[in-house]
Amino acid sequence: MLFKNAIIYRFTKAIPWPEDDLAAALEEHSFTPCQANDTYRLGWVAPAPLISDELVYKNGRYLLLTLKKEEKILPASVIKEEIEERAQEIEAREQRKLRKKEKQELKEQVVAVLLPKAFTRSKRVSAYIDLEDGVLVVDTSSGTKADEFTSFLRQTMGTLPIRFIALNEAPAVHFSNWVQTDNSPTPFVMGDHCELRSGDGTDTVIRCKGTESLTDVISSHIDAGMQVTQLSLEWDEKISLVAVDDFQLKRIKYLDTFQEKLSEGGEEEAAARFEADFSLMTMEFSKLITDLTSALGGEDMSAVVQD
Repeated sequence: MLFKNAIIYRFTKAIPWPEDDLAAALEEHSFTPCQANDTYRLGWVAPAPLISDELVYKNGRYLLLTLKKEEKILPASVIKEEIEERAQEIEAREQRKLRKKEKQELKEQVVAVLLPKAFTRSKRVSAYIDLEDGVLVVDTSSGTKADEFTSFLRQTMGTLPIRFIALNEAPAVHFSNWVQTDNSPTPFVMGDHCELRSGDGTDTVIRCKGTESLTDVISSHIDAGMQVTQLSLEWDEKISLVAVDDFQLKRIKYLDTFQEKLSEGGEEEAAARFEADFSLMTMEFSKLITDLTSALGGEDMSAVVQD
């Protein structure tokens, strides 16, 4: 259970539900497969099935949750073809063109007929809650999937007081300065990838990858007013990632120093390995988030209600 991406949220007040209430609510919204006329279904599944079938996996101060989405595969081209065939039959029979409203009604009929026959596909998104630091970390690079996860958790619990991590200073300013001076704060080391965007409304994007030195390639663009909005970093010789100016972490990879600490063993030890690996990842992520927040000028906690 090693996350490949991280969209990070801050709880703006103390986590408002006891763990028992969380487990009970998730059970009420547990996953059930799509029925004949469903386009999709969302529900909670066991995040650590090797260990238990509970819908909340607790490891120390961390709670792991997994949301499963099953959706019907109904290609737009198939729907369009079926609508056109039916529309042509009606127009030929009645000697008239169908109105827009009639075509919309026809589309609804076609979808209703095709849905029960459609194949399904499923995806899972996991996240953990850090009870001590008050953060929610979602393993996805997609804002849409993160929104779906948090919206369903809010629906499940009735409340979810979170917001994206807010910083005192703009990350892009720091990223740009690190690149231009070829110097990043310890324990971070810059990698060989960055993305620049213009701030003049043209939305110009320049991507640079695989160069010997980012500084020489893009300093002139920074001087011209562009800012670094994504930057590859290596943290503490343990984790490499791409940091985004909205405090997302993408393309997370675990380096040799980290891999050496991962548990080993055969299939019979899979449960213990899952537990140890998750414990190591969450512990290191907590340090990484703290270090990155500090390197970017600190977190703005003004909207967070302190106990």
